Amino acid sequence: MKALTTVVGAGALVLALAACGQTRTTTQPGSANGIAPAGQGGSLRDVPATQVDMSKLPQGYPARVQLDDNGATLAVQGQEGGCEHSSAELAAQDADAVHVLLIRNLTDTNRVCTKELRLTQLTVQLDKPLADRKVVLEQRTVRS
Repeated sequence: MKALTTVVGAGALVLALAACGQTRTTTQPGSANGIAPAGQGGSLRDVPATQVDMSKLPQGYPARVQLDDNGATLAVQGQEGGCEHSSAELAAQDADAVHVLLIRNLTDTNRVCTKELRLTQLTVQLDKPLADRKVVLEQRTVRS
């Protein structure tokens, strides 16, 4: 009986350790990048790529900008997981452009963090509808 208890306990330990090493990417159903396609789960529509400046984002950053029906709420894509969280701030807006700062906040990096990546939808409220203004995206990393 003691040997059976030892075998069962060892098996449970192996399963628990194996589960810790797995990574997972979470996306919304029907979406390849984590944001619901325009017209699903809300009334968001994509802002044309020609109207979005992604030159200040890190290479390979998955950027997507969407606009709600009233034209004054932007939905942008952020990345987070493990010990990092994301947020978006409206940095500036004028007659020609809207500047959105995507903030990558690394928290408590003195502990073990998981390696999963989640794509998350972040919103910013504009003073007036976007219309033909350009959207300039920039990403910054902060540590807290």
